[in-house]
Amino acid sequence: MGVEGRRLVPVRRAARPRPHVISAHVTRLAGYETVLVRKNIRNIYLRVKGPDRYLDAVHPEVTAPRTARLDTLSRFVDEHRDWIDRTAAAINQTERSGEALADKWTPQRRREASARLGRRVKELLPRWTAVVGRSPSHISLRVMKTRWGSCTPATGRIRLNLELADMPDRLLEYVLVHELTHLRASGHGPLFQRYMDAYLPDWCDRRREINRHILV
Repeated sequence: MGVEGRRLVPVRRAARPRPHVISAHVTRLAGYETVLVRKNIRNIYLRVKGPDRYLDAVHPEVTAPRTARLDTLSRFVDEHRDWIDRTAAAINQTERSGEALADKWTPQRRREASARLGRRVKELLPRWTAVVGRSPSHISLRVMKTRWGSCTPATGRIRLNLELADMPDRLLEYVLVHELTHLRASGHGPLFQRYMDAYLPDWCDRRREINRHILV
């Protein structure tokens, strides 16, 4: 490294060029239809991919040195069979969930759920903004795969899952208060929990209740 006064200045090194693909084709390794990519590299790499231009199903992809033997690659894939199967199952499940979500949330159902949820939130919001002492800059209603709600404290924006349109009032109220409280305390640490205890003493019971529902 060069020295400038007392401050160390790192010398920038030129980035190594990425190895070019020599060939890519489908072959069978350890019983799997596999995409085999050859490059000028030293190690063998394995990943599981969804349907692509090579195969229309979830499959392993092996990136290997140009000179690696097929029997070596087949053993390598076989050694990772359990991981491949688990990962492929997870990818397939995610794709199925996405398809179910698309089938469920037709444009008409989105409009109906948004209207119902919007009315209920409008009724609850004045009461709870007065209690929490914070008001959102904007509330959006949307389909969410993994959360009942979310909040960006820096902008004051709150997002609520359209699934809440069909939830009991006590559960919608829990999610709304939870997100409003994030406008006072980010994260879920002791300060956030103290606020929730003060605003909604049975919030832990409500959280357990809503988490028994499965998001689809």
